[in-house]
Amino acid sequence: MDRTTGRPGTRRIWLRDAVTVCAVALGTLGTFGTLAAPANAANAANAAPGGTSAPAARAATPWTLRTPLSETVSTEFQDVAATGAKDAWAVGRKTDGADGPTPAIKHWNGTTWTDVPAAGAGDKPGQLERVSAAAPDDVWAAGVQFGDTTSPVVVRHWDGEKWADTAHATPPEGQMSFVGDIAAFGAKSVWLTSFDWDQNSGASTSHLERWTGSAWQQVSLPAAPGGGEVRPWDITGTGPDDVWVTAEAATGDVSVPLLHHWNGRGWTVREVPTPAEHPTGWVANHAVATGRGSVYVVGKTNDAQAPEATMATRWTGSRWQSLPALPVDEANAAGADGAGRLWIAGWSAGGRHSVMSRWTGTKWATEQLPADVTEHSEMSTVSGIAAVPGTNGVFAAGTAGCQSDPVLCGVVVSRDVR
Repeated sequence: MDRTTGRPGTRRIWLRDAVTVCAVALGTLGTFGTLAAPANAANAANAAPGGTSAPAARAATPWTLRTPLSETVSTEFQDVAATGAKDAWAVGRKTDGADGPTPAIKHWNGTTWTDVPAAGAGDKPGQLERVSAAAPDDVWAAGVQFGDTTSPVVVRHWDGEKWADTAHATPPEGQMSFVGDIAAFGAKSVWLTSFDWDQNSGASTSHLERWTGSAWQQVSLPAAPGGGEVRPWDITGTGPDDVWVTAEAATGDVSVPLLHHWNGRGWTVREVPTPAEHPTGWVANHAVATGRGSVYVVGKTNDAQAPEATMATRWTGSRWQSLPALPVDEANAAGADGAGRLWIAGWSAGGRHSVMSRWTGTKWATEQLPADVTEHSEMSTVSGIAAVPGTNGVFAAGTAGCQSDPVLCGVVVSRDVR
């Protein structure tokens, strides 16, 4: 199974399976990861007469590229987090040679992004997939190690001086682990979702865990209102007593999206409204809290390859408020900016590069990535979005297909960050 595709059969896809046009443009990509275009990107090269791409006018955009496309080794960013304009983190993986990827961590100090050594330098190949920061000296990152017969979840903590591993259970032999999300709200309020997938049977076991200050503790969610196995996924919130977890109630191949809320004492659960009936149901890929009692849920139909339809809705604290259909084929990332506005990232029809779309309260406002990305890479994807507290700004992180070696370049862009 391709480690970049997330959950077997469903869920968000950080870097989709490469299509032919990507392989031709970028050459052979590494065993552990591929950058891909949207399914309809193969037609983009034929947009101009004669089958060649016409030069596109440079579009004005408020987004700024923060990391030049000049890595010395292939780099992929999968998530980003910030505590302020002078403290942010991007995580992912680097691949140099045939030994497989190793975790990549970069830190922003307000002026430059610099590499920071990850814990466990002698570990097996692996990657970091999610990062969350409660304070400059309290940052958490989660990912996986790649083994021959099993792949455990790895959780690492930054105490202001160094990254260190925290002990986490290893899955049974023959099973692969996948990270859903990690969210930190304080020293004893760090939440993690993951699942173990049996390579032989295809069965999976989902987990929700909370860091108690000394160990990871399994947490059980309430039963789904309509029945079915509850599988947690995305996590958001405003503090230890305001934590939201999306989940799906799975019955066979049909999924019903759920939103769970932890108030510090107990859970409540609500079924997320969907735009229409679908044979395989719907999944809630992303949750974004923009204030206490205000949380957006973004998702799609439960289809492994093509979403067919997308959804977005907001829980206001008292009722659900539906949003129009997404302006992208699928939301690969969702988050808020420092002003509490919702942002999503994904590919628009026929595009080779991610676009950034903001919900204004009445409509989606779509913006292009900076020309430094779109004019100097074959294609790109955004995998993580993070607010910059104390500002109106936002960071977004992902990967671009460079036009020359090392093939894949990590990308961090920002808006309204000075």
